[in-house]
Amino acid sequence: MHLAPTRTEEPYAAAAKLIRVSAGSFRFEVRDLQFRRGRHTAIIGPNGAGKTTLVEALLGFRQAHLEDAQILGVAAARFLQSTRHRKRLGVQLQRVEYEDSSNVREILDLHLALYGKQDPQVAQALDIEALRKLPYRALSRGQKQRLDLFVALAHHPELVVLDEPFTGLDRAYIERVAHLLRYDLAGLTIIMICHSEEELDAASDVVWVCNGGVEYRGDKEALKNRLVGTFHARLQLDDSEQINAIYRQLERESATLRLSRPSSTEISVYGTQALDPLIRALIGHIAFQHFEFGPTHYRDMLHICAQGEQDV
Repeated sequence: MHLAPTRTEEPYAAAAKLIRVSAGSFRFEVRDLQFRRGRHTAIIGPNGAGKTTLVEALLGFRQAHLEDAQILGVAAARFLQSTRHRKRLGVQLQRVEYEDSSNVREILDLHLALYGKQDPQVAQALDIEALRKLPYRALSRGQKQRLDLFVALAHHPELVVLDEPFTGLDRAYIERVAHLLRYDLAGLTIIMICHSEEELDAASDVVWVCNGGVEYRGDKEALKNRLVGTFHARLQLDDSEQINAIYRQLERESATLRLSRPSSTEISVYGTQALDPLIRALIGHIAFQHFEFGPTHYRDMLHICAQGEQDV
């Protein structure tokens, strides 16, 4: 007896050989883009670089030229035309609005009717029951965000797309949603447009959108090491001649990855851990007005990526 070969699951939740968008003077193009299954991918970059454009083009929400685009193993055009396939998707976008005459109970009931399940852990994390009896028009910005996140996540879709999911949430709910994404929903495939360090912390991969395309795609830690290394120091000294000499010294160091002058009296340097003894020696011999040094953080990487071409 011959058994039919089993189909190997497509390793990418979404992919495209080419995405090209032209709108007025705006041009955006990316080739050979893939989002891996089971990973949380943050899309980062400057404002206006095309982060939302990339997601909307891939999902069919924006007119674009696509080649060999697929979502969950299905051609993108066919995926978006099929109700059955669209149920495999969960989306939270910034521009979603419901009728003012609707209430939260109706929205939740419609979601349950469409998808057939709602995870109580997601409901608890977002405190959805506290919103159930409210009219939609009475919801605050943060309450609307909680509702939108519930609608995107509660049915455990195979692919989730989130647009700045922590926007409008207070600190308590940011921590709840962060825990939800990192642990309770760790196995979901999530594509997330990201503007905050907390959002970036929940991701394992990054796509850096910059200069009308994608500058980097891959492991988050690898990009952090490439851009800002593991060590950062900021030095302030009013003696212009001496601060200039220190700048030139750091410029020659092979351990220096990124060197800048936030002001005429300041130096900011990123690099490998090999910079640590040099900075300590400088601090021991020079009376700086202010200094700070230590390990780099993802917020440093996020800041650099948000600067775009002017800094990179």
